[in-house]
Amino acid sequence: MVLVVLVKLSVVAGVAFATKQMGFWESPEHSVVLLENAKEHLRPYAADLKDRICCWKCQEKCKEEFEPKPWRDSWIESWNDTIKKVFHFLNQMPIYYYRFSEDVQQAVTDLAKEKDQKQTTPPKVDKTPAKSN
Repeated sequence: MVLVVLVKLSVVAGVAFATKQMGFWESPEHSVVLLENAKEHLRPYAADLKDRICCWKCQEKCKEEFEPKPWRDSWIESWNDTIKKVFHFLNQMPIYYYRFSEDVQQAVTDLAKEKDQKQTTPPKVDKTPAKSN
């Protein structure tokens, strides 16, 4: 239970940190430019996906002719692909963990440095004479 909450919190913190680093929180104009760049990068993938969906829905616009596989064969291929992806993810998990631990360590170090800097700087004393009524 606690682990799930910590994972969710770390995902939210990671997204907030990433958007801060990318500059989404600077100005609206900068955010619009970033979103337009993202749209341009995603446009080829979206076009490919639209072609696939159109090929599935409307056969007359389909670019390539293919014969659908029997249900059992397609299910087995999907299952095998899923298993491959899971093992690939598990193979990459130490790298993800190492990067996450480095980021957490750096964040804690930065937080400690900021706290030390605040404690070592002497408080500013107001030297203006006080007014008496």
